[in-house]
Amino acid sequence: MLIDCRRFTGSLPCAPHKRHGRPCEECDQYEPAAHRLVIVKLAAAGDVLRTTCVLPAMRQAWPGAQITWITERSAMPLLADNPLIDRVIARQDAVERLLVERFDAGFGLDPDEQGGALMALARCRASFGYGLDERGRVMPLNSGASAWWRLGLDDRAKQANRRTFQDLLFETCGLSGPVARPQLFVPHAAREAIAARFGAALAPFTRAILLNTGGGRWAQKKWTLRHLAEFAGLVRREQPDTAVLVAGGPEESALNAELLAAIGAPGIIDAGCHNSLLEFAALVALADLVVTADSLALHMATALSRPVVTFVGPTSPWELEMYGSGEVVTADVPCLACYRRQCDKPTTCMDRLTAREVYDACVRVGAAHPPQRAHAV
Repeated sequence: MLIDCRRFTGSLPCAPHKRHGRPCEECDQYEPAAHRLVIVKLAAAGDVLRTTCVLPAMRQAWPGAQITWITERSAMPLLADNPLIDRVIARQDAVERLLVERFDAGFGLDPDEQGGALMALARCRASFGYGLDERGRVMPLNSGASAWWRLGLDDRAKQANRRTFQDLLFETCGLSGPVARPQLFVPHAAREAIAARFGAALAPFTRAILLNTGGGRWAQKKWTLRHLAEFAGLVRREQPDTAVLVAGGPEESALNAELLAAIGAPGIIDAGCHNSLLEFAALVALADLVVTADSLALHMATALSRPVVTFVGPTSPWELEMYGSGEVVTADVPCLACYRRQCDKPTTCMDRLTAREVYDACVRVGAAHPPQRAHAV
């Protein structure tokens, strides 16, 4: 056996063998592991997904590398089937591995205590990103990681920053070159299941907008019920050939039920709040346009090259890389990107952001990215 192949684990048949059944000596995908790299990026799911943009540049900088990614078990489906990643290890299983294995380079991309502790355990010849020091403080491991670290400690600097997350991430990792899109591989079975589930409802329409009501960990990211209802109504009145799929996460169940009851119009389709990650990704892939807060849905849309409009208030609109596929809409307020968990203003930035402003952005993005397929199954 060719045990130096980057795909060899010693415990299970590798993916090429499972697909083709060839012995190692006859495999045309044999690639010796010239370097061993480990990435520690645990959460949140949207951050894990958008961080995959480093993989092409990482493989160019470290040719023939075996890349291991440590993340939360809940985020593992977002990394599944990615040909640029050799191993995905759940955080709960990582400590024992890190105490045994050695790596040429480690990339600790969570500037927090949990990710930093794992990175401090990793035995790496070169370290990038963030780890814990002997006092349990998160500290940058290389000079390139200092800029993002400082932004995380100073809300005023965060508000003044005009560099994208991806630009800062590349600097943290010591990488150069063009920034690739994130990578997300949605299984054919998940796409087929979602298409079958909504095919009949979408058949009368030529376009579909996915309206994601979730906002991740930040409650202040979410748009108001009134604006969500007004936006969906605008779409149906002004674009009668366009359906609106309304989706969210489990925490949006009550909000979405109230929203759907308030609209009560044909062409407004309940896409659910309990989809798996890959089912939700298939919904994003199905849509001609995605409308969302700065959340997982945005990063799925950019990964899948779907046109997207994102509405942003308490977090930074300038850090978002849209890859030429969408538009960021914000209210005109001086406190934009305040990074406060609770707003002390009588009218918040998300209150001020009107349905008409978001709808007009959708018209612009939609005109630049016309639908390319019918929705009927």
